[in-house]
Amino acid sequence: MGMPTDVNARLYYRVAHQRLQDGRLILDRLGRAPAAIYLTGYAVECIAKALLVSITPAKEREALIQSFRGGRGHDLTWIRARLAERGCDLPRNIARDWAYVSSWSVDLRYQPGPGDLEEAVQFVKVARVIVDWADRRM
Repeated sequence: MGMPTDVNARLYYRVAHQRLQDGRLILDRLGRAPAAIYLTGYAVECIAKALLVSITPAKEREALIQSFRGGRGHDLTWIRARLAERGCDLPRNIARDWAYVSSWSVDLRYQPGPGDLEEAVQFVKVARVIVDWADRRM
């Protein structure tokens, strides 16, 4: 693992790993597909933010962190575009996986019902691949 040196990046990094573990536990122990996807989406968001902060020059980090405020800070497509602006190109397999998880939204918290267990298993699996990839980049 590549624990970032920047304090803000470290916070996002730790939360990413916690949310990934939380999502996996909720899926494995409770079979709660929507909750697993919801929490695991935060893992992708936070690991991407940790990576983005890590590759941003120190003098620009505060403005970047401020740009995370509001809805766009949860938008995985917007975050991916910020990574690309910093020269962080996603390998083909990660780009494919990113496209899969990019439909995630914090609005999932308002969707009732049991959800799709197979979809949740796949989502958590793909999120793990993305988190591992980003982790190796730091």
